Amino acid sequence: MVAEVLGKLMEVDGHTVTVTLEAEKALEIYQKEKFDVVFTDISMPGMNGMDLTRRILELEKNARIVGVTGHVGTQEVEKILNAGAKTFLKKPFTKKEIDCKIKEVLQID
Repeated sequence: MVAEVLGKLMEVDGHTVTVTLEAEKALEIYQKEKFDVVFTDISMPGMNGMDLTRRILELEKNARIVGVTGHVGTQEVEKILNAGAKTFLKKPFTKKEIDCKIKEVLQID
């Protein structure tokens, strides 16, 4: 449900969005399409967000990835940043926070 809400909020601003609930499927899609920003939940069944981040960065070293978590202040945030995510988004989030994260990562060279 969180992924769907995140996607809908980004579509409101005219972003083209692809949503999948499985990291393996996300990796498969990423291999075929170009994305400006990837949002990934840290905790997912199967491949987690850290592993997905590492795999995407193997495909594109400058990928802009935002880790999404409800566990801010835990080791998960450190793990996703160490895996290569540019920043993180804390659940629950607001549209303004999503917009800020998109702007933040698009400004990274």
